[in-house]
Amino acid sequence: MSPWASKIVLITRSSASYLALAGVVLALGWLSRSLEAVPAVRIRPWELDSAPLVIVDAGHGGQDGGAVAGGLIEKNLSLTLARQLRDQLHELGLRVKMTRDRDVFIELEARSQIAKKAKATLFVSLHLNTSETASVQGIETYYAEQKSLSARRSPSGSRGQHASEWLARSVQLHACSGSKAEDRGIKAKNYAVVTHTPCPAVLVECGFLTHVDEVAKLKRSEYQLALAQGIARGVVEFIKSQPAQSSGNWETESSIETVSEVKLEVDNP
Repeated sequence: MSPWASKIVLITRSSASYLALAGVVLALGWLSRSLEAVPAVRIRPWELDSAPLVIVDAGHGGQDGGAVAGGLIEKNLSLTLARQLRDQLHELGLRVKMTRDRDVFIELEARSQIAKKAKATLFVSLHLNTSETASVQGIETYYAEQKSLSARRSPSGSRGQHASEWLARSVQLHACSGSKAEDRGIKAKNYAVVTHTPCPAVLVECGFLTHVDEVAKLKRSEYQLALAQGIARGVVEFIKSQPAQSSGNWETESSIETVSEVKLEVDNP
């Protein structure tokens, strides 16, 4: 082959290589643009039909208005917060059932029965606080010192005395962190709404309507959202920390025959 022919072959091969490389670059660019156009897919830790079920309980309702202070009525604000919590839990891939989604009165025992019949994973009740001392503010979370005998005899059972306390710690931590509210800690008290509920259950006092600055924050939608997001994170962190189990399938630490009925705090906080 002549030198000129060899140069022509070499130039042809080089051109083909550059064209192939350019084609690859163009294809990658097209693929990148196509992927950017695809909506982001959010990977959730649970499948929808097997996701843990959370009962969200808006305190009071109907003729039971709860606390009235700072220009707010507890039953209305607790429902607003409950709806926001529901939405946040849905965003995190959980199933949610509300005890009430409108201004109606529901007996305390009926609220617990909703969780029992639904075989819920856990139960969160939302309330607002008041104090005779105007300087008192912050969030506090309650759990039952001991589940009632009826709760322990439920087919869904309970996970002994510790699960509700763990749930309370997680919710309290994240609620205060998310809202920047004062942390008043967790407290054990046998409120009927959490004591009669078979699954881990907490009652969150989301702030004081008698504190001027706190009630001003509670009226703001952005603060309500931050608070709901914090509670939701606390719920998810608690669930993830527990051994894998189906909704409502909580083991009992001690035999129900040896557990005496507990004294209930029948007043709705």
